[in-house]
Amino acid sequence: MFQILLIQVFFFLISSLTAYAHSPWGQYQVYRQKHLLILSTIVDEPTYPYSKKLVEAINQVIPEANTRPARAKNFERVHSLIKTKQLQLVLLSKDNAIALLEGSGPFSNFGAVDVRTLYAFGDMLLLVQPDFSDSHVWLLADAFKKLYRSLPDAFPPEKILTLPNLHPAALLAIRGDPQP
Repeated sequence: MFQILLIQVFFFLISSLTAYAHSPWGQYQVYRQKHLLILSTIVDEPTYPYSKKLVEAINQVIPEANTRPARAKNFERVHSLIKTKQLQLVLLSKDNAIALLEGSGPFSNFGAVDVRTLYAFGDMLLLVQPDFSDSHVWLLADAFKKLYRSLPDAFPPEKILTLPNLHPAALLAIRGDPQP
């Protein structure tokens, strides 16, 4: 009787280890490290199509960024991915971006998130984690400064300078200061 119980426990441990080994979690981490992901959400309608335009533009100027679009199913998932710093960039319409910063509107049940503005495109803001590498923020802002005429509704550099909550490294790039 004891031997049967011991064998059952042994097989349970072995099967649980193999199940753990096939967990995709590690692959998500590797994918997020290999690619610069721009998060958008299904419920903020214009953001996903525009994120694909940003991906194309960034990959032309900074191909080593391996930029890809990422799409969350709802605002709760956006909040979770940004709050836990699983993703560094998020593209939201201006009202939703402000709501994320304040923890209001669609984010009122989840709380405020500390993010900075990297660039603006019409009614959309590209937000970045404040602790994202300054040199990476500078490279992205510099790329958008160079590409703003080819990106629909991209703000001209001089208008970016007037945005509140601008990331300090983005400010450096827009002013033409050296990369940090």
